[in-house]
Amino acid sequence: MMTTLARELKSAFRIESVATVDNGVQVTWKDGHESFYHNLWLRDTCHCPECFQRDTLSLNSGEGEGHDPLKMPLNPITETVKIDREGNLDIIWGGEEPGHHSVFDPSWLRVQCQKEPALKQRRTPQLWDSSVSIPHFDYYEVMKDDEALLLWLEKMLELGVAIIDNFPKNKVSFQSLVERIGPLQQRYHPTNIFTLDTANKLAGSIHHAYQYMERLHNHTDHVSYNVPPRLKFLGCIQYDNPDHDKQAYSTLVDGFKIAEVLRAQQPKFFELLTKEYIPTGRRRLSVEENVSDREQGSKKYQWDTYHRQHVINVDENGEVYQIRHNENDRVPLDVSHDKIQDLYAAYQAFTTLAESPEYVAKFLIAPGQVLVNDNWRLLHGRTAIRNPGLRQILLGAYMKPETFRSRRRLLLGKKSGLSNIWLMGCSERALEILADRTTI
Repeated sequence: MMTTLARELKSAFRIESVATVDNGVQVTWKDGHESFYHNLWLRDTCHCPECFQRDTLSLNSGEGEGHDPLKMPLNPITETVKIDREGNLDIIWGGEEPGHHSVFDPSWLRVQCQKEPALKQRRTPQLWDSSVSIPHFDYYEVMKDDEALLLWLEKMLELGVAIIDNFPKNKVSFQSLVERIGPLQQRYHPTNIFTLDTANKLAGSIHHAYQYMERLHNHTDHVSYNVPPRLKFLGCIQYDNPDHDKQAYSTLVDGFKIAEVLRAQQPKFFELLTKEYIPTGRRRLSVEENVSDREQGSKKYQWDTYHRQHVINVDENGEVYQIRHNENDRVPLDVSHDKIQDLYAAYQAFTTLAESPEYVAKFLIAPGQVLVNDNWRLLHGRTAIRNPGLRQILLGAYMKPETFRSRRRLLLGKKSGLSNIWLMGCSERALEILADRTTI
């Protein structure tokens, strides 16, 4: 069962005083922090009804509208600057726009401050090895309680994995859980929810994931897509194992962890996997699902993808944000002859870490459980099946990165208590800070 963590509520951001200085406004906050906002920035972010469409939550930036960028003065002049009765920053403009009125919510204004130290704090994932303790959440709690749902999504960012317990073992309940976050990702198959069933012998001739007698090595899914799915859901309907051992167990590896191990132990290999390409591809000529209800039997369904990708992807700060590793989908290397041996050695080193018992968590997805993992971070696999009498049925689905991101943003916004006109366009870090505050 889920345990709700106690949080310390902090007071809202409040303005102590304001002053006009150097073509801008100096704000002193009640907690002692000081912020400077340039007049052009303030005028450009005006949220008055003339400048901002409150129904569509977008700027009125058409020709002749209140936020016409071609008519925006480059040196706007303030007539009056004050704190209104609600604690907002209140500005009347002069100069080329006499009488134009702008009002700014103080909490929103604070999280736009370029000198706000909290904004510069990046969320750091918790790296883990085989000893990880995977968090569990209750199906009915996350289905009915937004706070439980947000805590689940926060754990996905922290660890990249969670297990949902007590889900009714059927497709409708499985889909409802996925859609509690947002729409399922459209697959290249005719169905968006797929079934992995050890009794399906036809499927094994189509795709390696269905070849249940063999071990499925740790990998990320759909690496040949330009944008791979972010979340993967696997819900267990049935598990009957006559041998009562660890056959058909799931395996997980924290890709961010092994990337950092590689960076520390073999920095040259780490750099190669962030700079050189490991191309991947998929070519499918048929699948086991029907294309439509009118079709009888298996329908031919063609699909062909190719992508030049880095195994380890880093941002502008050198932080790892995505892993793309799938040995089965690898196609001929696209690398110069003088680098091929080093690149292949780097690939071998990463793959060795991905299969090392030191970093691999092994566990059973029991009937009534849904495993959710971050496909941009974790590598997943499955132990082999030696007994043909073992029966396992799993339901699977994927979710786009923006769907996951959008639901979390909406939940943070709701928790902040701010109105939609101020929540639209906030960074993730700004929303996190706002959600951690009480409202005025």
